[in-house]
Amino acid sequence: MKNLVTELLLKLAQKEEESQDLAAQVETLERVIMEMLHTMATHEQQTLIRHIEGTLAGVSRMPACLTTLHDVGERVPKAY
Repeated sequence: MKNLVTELLLKLAQKEEESQDLAAQVETLERVIMEMLHTMATHEQQTLIRHIEGTLAGVSRMPACLTTLHDVGERVPKAY
């Protein structure tokens, strides 16, 4: 029984590490996208946003960073 619990805890730790790695990758991608949008002209921003929205149209869950891109000129944080 102890071996089973140990094995389950090891698997849980591995999944947690994978989850943290994925979260770090998503955060990095969000920063890259926001920086790209921040440096683009407004019409280029809108074109990229339409492409992103079109690509994600079939995705059941929209990433949080992309839910407020409609008025990107006003919403892109200057910190990025």
